[in-house]
Amino acid sequence: MSQLLGKELTKDLFNLLKGENVASKLGKAIVIVTVDDKGWPHPAMLSYYEVVAKERSRIDLAIGKTSTTTKNLRRTGQITLLITDSGINYYLKGSAREVKESMEGVPFMSLFRVEIEQLLEDQEPDAVITSGVTFSRPQKKEVGEIIEKIFQGLRREP
Repeated sequence: MSQLLGKELTKDLFNLLKGENVASKLGKAIVIVTVDDKGWPHPAMLSYYEVVAKERSRIDLAIGKTSTTTKNLRRTGQITLLITDSGINYYLKGSAREVKESMEGVPFMSLFRVEIEQLLEDQEPDAVITSGVTFSRPQKKEVGEIIEKIFQGLRREP
């Protein structure tokens, strides 16, 4: 059963998402959910390179500017992030607004700013989360360079 923690990130969750030591999170995904035009939940995934907490009440996201997720956010402004990994499981609900349609250096990505409206923790004492969603990708120089541009673009934003 989830427990409402408030309208801002815990200290530990802020430290996890503030964009430091991001290489240690390589291959880990954050599931996000928007609402499509028919009212259905629309899941998608972002890497830790595409999510940076600027304050305990605000998170910036880099999302493909022509994606269904971006279209949903432009229409509804509602998003839920699932931050799940070994020993942690949070649901973050927020209002998202597009700050930049095209990010500098990565014009195919849009920048969204999420103001946190609810942070919930869901940890059952007898059912400990052992991992989150993970992925692997080929180690190609050009892919790594794009990922780094996206991440640096997020970090540069005030």
